[in-house]
Amino acid sequence: MKRILVALSAAVLSLAALQAPSAVAAPPTPAFGAAIDRYATYVGQTTCDPDAKPGVNGFRDLLKAEYGRADLGMVRACGTGGQSEHKEGRALDYPFNAANSTQAAQAQDIINWLLATDQHGNAHALARRFGIMYMIWNHKIWKAYEASQGWQSYSGASPHTDHIHFSFSWAGARKQTTWWTAARSLSAESVNGDRYDDLLAVSPDNVMRLYPGTSAGTFGGSSEIGPGWSASFNRIGVGDTNADGFADILATDTDGSLHYWHNSGRGTFTKLANGGSGWQTLEWFAVMDVNGDNRADVVGRDGGRLYWYPGEGSGKFSSRIFIGEGWATYPRFAGGDADGDGDGDLWATNAAGELWFWEGNGNGTFSSGREVGAGWSGFTGLNVLDVNGDAKADIVAVRASDATLWRWSGEGDGTLATAVQVGSGWSGYRPAAY
Repeated sequence: MKRILVALSAAVLSLAALQAPSAVAAPPTPAFGAAIDRYATYVGQTTCDPDAKPGVNGFRDLLKAEYGRADLGMVRACGTGGQSEHKEGRALDYPFNAANSTQAAQAQDIINWLLATDQHGNAHALARRFGIMYMIWNHKIWKAYEASQGWQSYSGASPHTDHIHFSFSWAGARKQTTWWTAARSLSAESVNGDRYDDLLAVSPDNVMRLYPGTSAGTFGGSSEIGPGWSASFNRIGVGDTNADGFADILATDTDGSLHYWHNSGRGTFTKLANGGSGWQTLEWFAVMDVNGDNRADVVGRDGGRLYWYPGEGSGKFSSRIFIGEGWATYPRFAGGDADGDGDGDLWATNAAGELWFWEGNGNGTFSSGREVGAGWSGFTGLNVLDVNGDAKADIVAVRASDATLWRWSGEGDGTLATAVQVGSGWSGYRPAAY
C-alpha cells in the first residue's frame, strides 16, 4: 500500500472522517468484475480452535509487507478472557498508533481502501471481498452486518488506539471470498499468500532461499527455506498446485523422478510423495496454470516438441498432451499470466537472444509467437512472476556479466517495460525456475 502524501494527526480520525471513506492510496488491486460477496453476517465464537486461518494470515502478510511491523496477535488461548474470534483464529490485531501521526495516516489509508466504493458501484468493496465481519479502531467500530450505520461509537474494555482489530467471517478466514478466489491466478508464485509473487533461488551452498515480492516491484530480504538443493535437482519450478493460494515447489531429479513440496502457508514446506518418474526426457519445463483452473500445470520441452501436463492438484499430473513442435530453437522458456485473464502465456528466448511471446488460449493451445524483445543472450534464467501484484506478469533474470538481478515489468500484452535493476551479488545463485 502506498504511503499517503499528507500525514494525518490522530485528531483527524474523527467519526465523520471514518464515515465517508475514499481510497486515497491503495495496493495493486485486481480488476474484479461486478459480482461481489455479500456483507458478512455476525457469527461469534462458538468453538475453540486457536490456529490462525489462511485468510487471516494472508491479510496480515499484506499489511506486514507494506508497513513492516509484526502483528499483535491472531490467536488467543481458549481459557483466556471471554468470547473472541481470536479463539477461532479468525481475528487479527495489527499495530496502528493513533498518537503517532504516521501510523494514524496509515490506519486511515487501510480503512479508506477497504471501505471505498469500487468501479461497479459496490460499497465497502474490499471489506466484503476479504470477508471482514467488523473492525475496531480508536473508540469506533464498523460492522459489515450494520454497514448502513457507518462507524459507531465503541466503549469496550480496550479503546483500540494502538491497533486495528479485524474480525473475519468463516469464508474470509478460509480464503473462500473473492479477494482470494477471483484473484488467485494473479499470485500463482506467491509463497506467503499475499498479492506479490516471490522469487525462490538456490544459493551457492545449495540452500533454497525466499525473496518476497513487494508492491514496488522489488524483493525484500531473503529467508531460508531449507538446505540440500544440490545440482541433482536439475529443474525447479514454483506454482500453486492445489489452489490454496500458496505456491508450492516442484523439481525433477537427474534420475527422472518428480518431487513435490507442499507449502503449509506458515512459511514451511513439507516434502510429500514423489509425483512420478520418467521425467528425464524433459530438457526444460515451466510451471504455470495453462487452463485457468487455479491449479498449476507443467509445460515441458522434449526435444523439439512441447507438451502440457494438466495439474490434478497436490503435485500430481495427468498424461501429457502434445502442444506443438519446433521448440528446439527455444532452449529456455517460462510461463505466467501476461494479461490477467486467468490462463497462462509463454515467453521464450532463442540462440539469437530474441524474446518471443505466445498468448495462451486457456485450453492448452497458444497463439502464434511474436518477437517482443532482443538482447537476452547475456541473461541467465527466465523467471515469469507478478512481482508488484498489478495482474501483469513480469520477467526477472540475472545478467551474467556482473551477477545483477533485473526486472522487466509486464505491459499486459506480452511486451515489457525497460529493465530495472533490483538486486546484485547473484553469482552462483540459481533462481527458480531453471
